[in-house]
Amino acid sequence: ECASEEEARRKVAELKAKRQWPVFFFPSDTTGEKDFEEFYTEHETLDLVRFDSIGVVINEARYDVLRIENFERKISEMRARGRWERKELVDLFNATIPEFHHLETGKFLDGRM
Repeated sequence: ECASEEEARRKVAELKAKRQWPVFFFPSDTTGEKDFEEFYTEHETLDLVRFDSIGVVINEARYDVLRIENFERKISEMRARGRWERKELVDLFNATIPEFHHLETGKFLDGRM
């Protein structure tokens, strides 16, 4: 475990030779991250015994046909225009999936790699 990202980067070659990898833990601040991850709600049924280390949400497919049709129409319009803005896509996802809660920070995971 390293105390900084810089230390982790410096130790890559040394540790790789030993078949080890440096790790640096830090709070996430990249775009698209949520304040917390919630993989199920109290309204869903869980199967926590099928696999050793992952649970499975079991529920019927429920969706709003009008929202999906609106999403498809808007995406088709964007493609026909040949351009679109990030905010336009995020707004469309938020309208289609109200519980999406996209958090925009201006930082991206690619910049971390």
